[in-house]
This record gives sequence, C-alpha cells and structure tokens, in this order.
Amino acid sequence: MDTLADFEPLDYYAKHLKEQFDKNAEEYFNALVERSGVDEAQNAATVKRYNEARAKADEAQKRLSSGKALRGFVTFIAVAAFIAAFILIMCYVSDEYWLYLFFGIVCAALGAGAIALIFTKLKQIVAARESKHMAAVAAAEEIRGEAMAQMRPLHALFTWNMTRELILKTLPDITLDERLDVKRLELFIKKYGFRPVNADADSSTVFLLSGTVDGNPFLFERLFRHYTVTRTYTGTLTIHWTTYTTDSEGHTHAVHHSQTLTASVHKPAPAYEYETRMYYGNEAAPDLCFSRTPKHSHAMDEKEREKFVEKESKRLEKKARAAVEGGSGGFTEMANTEFDVLFGATDRSNEVQFRLMFTPLAQNNMMDLMTSREGYGDDFAFYKKGMLNCICSDHAQSWQTDTDPARYMSYDLAASREAFKAFNAEYFKSVYFDLAPVLSVPLYRMQKPREYIYRDILPSNYTEYEAEVAANCLGAARFAPPLAKTDCILKASFVKRDGAADRMEITAHSFDTAQHIDYISVLGGDGCMHAVPVPWTEYIPVSVTGEMEIMAVDATRESYDALRADDALASFVRRFSADGASAYSNGLVGIRLSDGSFGSGDGEELGKIFGLKEAAAGTAAFIAGVEAVKAAADMLDKEDVKAARKEALSEAAADDAEADGGDTEEPADMSGSGNKDKN
Repeated sequence: MDTLADFEPLDYYAKHLKEQFDKNAEEYFNALVERSGVDEAQNAATVKRYNEARAKADEAQKRLSSGKALRGFVTFIAVAAFIAAFILIMCYVSDEYWLYLFFGIVCAALGAGAIALIFTKLKQIVAARESKHMAAVAAAEEIRGEAMAQMRPLHALFTWNMTRELILKTLPDITLDERLDVKRLELFIKKYGFRPVNADADSSTVFLLSGTVDGNPFLFERLFRHYTVTRTYTGTLTIHWTTYTTDSEGHTHAVHHSQTLTASVHKPAPAYEYETRMYYGNEAAPDLCFSRTPKHSHAMDEKEREKFVEKESKRLEKKARAAVEGGSGGFTEMANTEFDVLFGATDRSNEVQFRLMFTPLAQNNMMDLMTSREGYGDDFAFYKKGMLNCICSDHAQSWQTDTDPARYMSYDLAASREAFKAFNAEYFKSVYFDLAPVLSVPLYRMQKPREYIYRDILPSNYTEYEAEVAANCLGAARFAPPLAKTDCILKASFVKRDGAADRMEITAHSFDTAQHIDYISVLGGDGCMHAVPVPWTEYIPVSVTGEMEIMAVDATRESYDALRADDALASFVRRFSADGASAYSNGLVGIRLSDGSFGSGDGEELGKIFGLKEAAAGTAAFIAGVEAVKAAADMLDKEDVKAARKEALSEAAADDAEADGGDTEEPADMSGSGNKDKN
C-alpha cells in the first residue's frame, strides 16, 4: 500500500487495486486454462456451433409454438361453431324460421370442417414441427455436451480457495485465516472486548472470515438472527338486524340491515434475518466510543448535500452550546463542519481521542468514501467501543460469502472467464470497502498490536463460532426440536476435547405454535355490543440440545466432496449418525452425534480416511503450537530485558559501556539476525 502519510483508500482502489485485481484474476484464470490444456480456439468454435444450433432450436420452438397456437385457434373456432349451430337450431325449433336452420347447418359444417382440419393437416404440421424442434434441441445439446467435455479439465482445477488466493495476491498487507483460530478469538474477546459466542442467544453464526490487515485483526461474521415483532391479527363478524318504518299511509315496513364488524389484536411473533458485520481490533484511541449510521450522502447531488449540511450544522451548534452551558464538557464541534455532519458521530465519548483519530487526512479519506460512488458510498454504519470497531454496511448484507466455483462452471470458456472475474471482483470489492473506513484512519495503520500472551493451554481445539458455522452447514433440521414450527437458532457450547476433535453441544431454539381465538367487543350499528372472534397464533419457545463432533481434516472442500460418497467415510459417519450426514466448513468436518460418541481412536480413524498420517501428528502439532506460544512469551520477556538493558546502558558512563562492550552491541542487533541463535 501507499505510505502511511498519504494513503487514501478510495484513490488507492480506483487507481491501483481495481485494475490490479482484474489483472491478477485474468492471469490466474489463464494459468488454469494453460494447466488444464483446454484449447480456447477449439472451445470458441464449438460454442459458436452450439449458439448457431441453439438459434435453430429457438427458431424451431417459435414455429412449433405458432403451429400450436393455430391449432388452438382452429379448435376455438370449432367449439364456437358447434355452440352457435346448437343455439340456431334451438331457435329454429322454437320459431321455425328457415334462416335459423340455414345458418345452423353452416355453423355445424364449419365446426366439422375445423375438426377435420385439426386431425389431419394441423396434426401433421404440429407433429412435423415438434419433430424438427426435438431434433434441433438434441443437436444443440450434443454440441453443448461436446463443449462441456472440452471444459471438464478446467472445471476440475476450480476450487473454493481461488478467491482467497486472489485477495492475498492483490493485497499483500492482508492475511486470511483458514478458520477462526482459538487464539485469535481469545485475543478478540480478552483484549478487544468482542462478545463470547453465547452472549447473544438470539443469533447463530453461519459464516466467518478472519485475518489481519497491517498486523491488526479483523473478523467478518454473518449471523442468522431472531428478533420479536408485533403481528396484527384481524377478525370479522357479520351481524343482521331489522328495523321498522311507517310510510305516509300508515303502513309499517320491515327494513333488514347487515354490517361486518372488524376487530384486531396485536401479539408477539418471531422474525428472522441475516446480518453481516466486520469487526476490527486496534489499540489506538482506547477510551473512545462512538456510533454513526449511514446518511447515504453519495446519493445526494452537490446542492442537496449543501442544504443537508447547512440544516444539520445548526443542530450541531445547538448541541455544542448546550454542552458548554451545561458545563458537561461534552460534544464540541469539529472545524470541518461538513465532515462532522456527514460522519455524524455526535455521541463520541472522548473529544481529544476523536480528533487524534480523525486527522485532516482521515477526514478527507472518510469524506471521499461517503460522497463518492466509486465504491458503495455512504452505506456503512461505524461503531467503536474502546479498541473494538464494527462496520455494518448495506452492501455486505447481500454479499455472496460462499466461493462455490460452480457459479462459473460453463461450457463456454469466455463466459466462464467473465463470470470468474466478475464474481471475484465483487467479492474483493465488498471485503475492501468494509475495511476501507478503518483503513482511512492513519492512526490505525500506524498502531501495531503489542504482543499478547495467550494461555498456554486452551480448553478447545476449535472455536464455538466455527462449531455454529458447521452446525448450520449440516442443516438446522437435524438439530430442530420435534415441535418446531419456525426456523431454528443454533447455539454451540464446548463440551470436551476428544484428541484432535472437539465435542460441542448444539442447542436449537425454535417455536411451537398454538391457535387461539380472542373475542373483542365491538359496537354494532344495531346499538348492541358484539363479540368479534379474532383468531391468532401463540408462539411457544421450544429447544433441544444435541451433540456434534468437529475436527480439522486438512482437506479442501473438493477433496471432502470426493470422499463424501466413499464407503469408508459414509460407514464411519453412520456409526455416529444414522442418516450418515456430515458437513464441511473452513477445513473442519462436523458430524451430528445422534447414535454414538467419539472414542479415543475415532479421531485417528477419521484422519486416516482423509489421508492424515496419524492422530499423533495432530497431537504433536498441538504440542508444537503450545511450545511456539511459550517461545513467543519467552522471546517477549527477553525483549523486555533487552529494552531495560538498553536504557541502562544509555545512562551509564562511557567507561562502563567499554567495560561491558560485549553486551553493548546486543540492543542494536535486536531486529537483525544476531539474536536468532539466542531466541
């Protein structure tokens, strides 16, 4: 990326990243084509033949449709003629007027002729055209099959990981995790204040993407969320009554009336939606909290924006005056009124840190993001609570998070290339512009995270967030309570470690329903109160807890899909789950434990199915990881000692430094290779 002093996220994307990503995607795809051996010219010629054959099939379809339409019209004429003949003959029987009989016979003859035409000429025409259409479709499909056969070597090289590789190549300052690591989650929760998985019982995680940018951690999370709404139920009752009136002659007449009475009741009901957010941890401005919501200022023209800023600036002036008069020392206006209005973080808790965070460059960067249509404009909410930042954008809610390569598997190489480039460019754009608001702040990019000491022994191999993703991949129906009538929210809780696998409790929260009728009193036109029945549905919370085993298998989704139909994996899974269902997510395999539990050797057996050498290798890797953490902690301790020593040496006399000359060079060598043997 550009230097910290002049980095502008929007300009960097428009002038560098967008073009660079397209170039990388083009080169990546072309490399796959070359590796697959697909002949692009040959495929183009086959696709051209298919398009020509498809055009002939479409033309045959039109001719067939016109033939069927003509047959339908003649059928209508025949039916209409026979009906007219019947009516005219009936009229003749009644009036014995000879023209009725004449036209009746004509109509009957017309109907008979139409029937004859339908079953002779038109039948032959439709049959011939249908035969031609079927032959044309078959010919086109045969050519399409030939084109698909040409493309199969390329399709075999497509993986779910291609998008990740393109992002990493285009943005070298970013890292992406295979899955949300237990240690990174520990860092997010303990240091930055991220919520534990069970802190929100009304949501379930369905997607995760974690990594770092400039060394600072981020996490994309998509939740399936439950919330309660008020639903209005309406009932009706029709009433009847009679009144009596007397006319001028003294006669009494009964007048019958009717009225439909309507009544409503309001009752709570569950609703569900998906929500995608990006969380970013940074130590800068640690005491600052604020929130801002999108103003959609990119949709305003210049005059509309000026009018909006002028109107809202008066409100900010009043807020600032009230803060001064109240002696609270709270909100203070920024010199850049337009930024203050459009960004709108007027609930900021620390004015000094807010100004340190939003320097003139940061303000300009943010203004560019909010007012330009190069990205997504001002469609993002920005929440900061201490060291944890959250971006919730409109575009991320429709972001296609799965990178299933099936979406660009095509018989047409050119179309496949365009679909590949378009999908991945949009994926990258969505990720980048959720990160752009935090990248707009130079203070964030200058602040690198300090070393964080994790616990030497963590209770689980994997996070409960990843367990929820795996459970949702298995399908909520496999965990749903028997009486569930609505969607389910799946919540995961760690139970125990089974070697390289983790046992997780999955609790499914849903609702049963019960039908009720409320009777609401309504005054009718007859002057009486009537009980109007209003049927409504009561939603009764139900839940059930099951167990699932998750384990990293060091496999790609493609290798998992290939093994899923294998007898070895299928029979292994059926030992624990009668339906033989398993799911893959971020390198993990999840198995619903409905008929058994993992034993001591089951993890090893599952590892062998996926080609892992031995379960002991996983244990060794874990031990190596623990040792690496200890080594990092030891290294940090050594760095602290060296820093203290450096400070002491700087204050010592020159003769003391000479006397200890062997150590005086050590601080200068901290970032070099001289310490490698010592650490």
